[in-house]
Amino acid sequence: MKRQVVFWAFGAAAVLVAIFVIAKTKLPWIEPISPTAVLRKIIQPGVTFVDVAREAGIATGTANQLLKSAKVKYDLARIVSGRELAFVFDNLTGEVQGMVYNIDSDNRLMVNKTETDWDAELEKIPYEIKEKEVSGTIETSLFAAMNSRGLDDRLTLALAETFAWQIDFAADIREGDSFKVIYEDRYLDGKYVMPGKILAAEFVNDGAAFRGFYFGGTAATKAGLPAVVLTKAGYYDESGNSLQKIFLKSPLQYKYISSGFSYGRLNPITKKIAPHRGIDYAANYGTPAVSIGDGTVVQAGWNGPYGISVLVRHNETYGSRYGHFQSLARGIRVGAKVKQGQVVGYVGATGEATGPHLHFEIHKFGALVDPFKVAVPPGEPVADADRAEFEKIVKLFSFAEYPGHKPVE
Repeated sequence: MKRQVVFWAFGAAAVLVAIFVIAKTKLPWIEPISPTAVLRKIIQPGVTFVDVAREAGIATGTANQLLKSAKVKYDLARIVSGRELAFVFDNLTGEVQGMVYNIDSDNRLMVNKTETDWDAELEKIPYEIKEKEVSGTIETSLFAAMNSRGLDDRLTLALAETFAWQIDFAADIREGDSFKVIYEDRYLDGKYVMPGKILAAEFVNDGAAFRGFYFGGTAATKAGLPAVVLTKAGYYDESGNSLQKIFLKSPLQYKYISSGFSYGRLNPITKKIAPHRGIDYAANYGTPAVSIGDGTVVQAGWNGPYGISVLVRHNETYGSRYGHFQSLARGIRVGAKVKQGQVVGYVGATGEATGPHLHFEIHKFGALVDPFKVAVPPGEPVADADRAEFEKIVKLFSFAEYPGHKPVE
């Protein structure tokens, strides 16, 4: 009996000593294996979702299941080349567990495996937002002024688009013009991704000051009836008037105006004096030209002296024509609906043209009118019901009182 007690006492002591030794010994740290791995694929031109999934090692049957499950939220047949598809795999089994596709800069499609099927959801991309402010004076161009401050070109384009109805940035810019912008920068996983919304902006052009403030828009609802928009999301001046008008000031970024509106011009092709009731914008081959307003395409394709051209009917009053295209933009055909700023074609020299340029016309009640003399109606102002909320935004982002970041040097 005494021997057993001594044996168990000795054994217990040995265990305690072993525990003490292990506790004091510094074992090498072993990194835990992540349960999942992410494979990112850039979508190449001309490929389908199934092509990309198979290239990622996913069986065709599984790829088709993903395609079918996602369709209730987003049709993956519409994926865009240059964007990324991310597939999530189980590190132990090697099986795909889900996928992510950024539909645009704000929204993404998430597809995840469940016990029995796949679950698709649309969600906002969870950016971290940082507000910033920048100001500057122009010496040569807006792009040069913004680039000298190390700013993203996409912010420059957004600023130009904010005042696209007030300023022709290809022709109206003057040395000494100035700008101030309060804007968002977007970060994801701690890394800069892109600029977000411009919250407020001021542009002084040839002594005239233009200001714009972003308002998110509102809608009113009544039981059993569809929502009615009170104020559209967009930019408004400090008085609540919409910066957006029904037409843009110009349909493209051009080098110079090679021929203006005239009732008597020497035609360079026929060598005869004839009316030229449009504007010719000189630009490089392939420069995209956009519709100046919402409308319906009523002519698209070859059109005699105009070459490849597009005619857009905006409403019962106005239409616009774009001529001498090298080619039409994708989806531009008779009956197609177009939005303001949508690309309709690419600059060329088809038809009666001596070089690459865009021939642009505005029709009013069927008659050709000088585009530079058209009094363009403004958009709808901030609704009376939204005035108080809008005035808070104007006060918050007043450049004299803005409490945000120090301007970028």
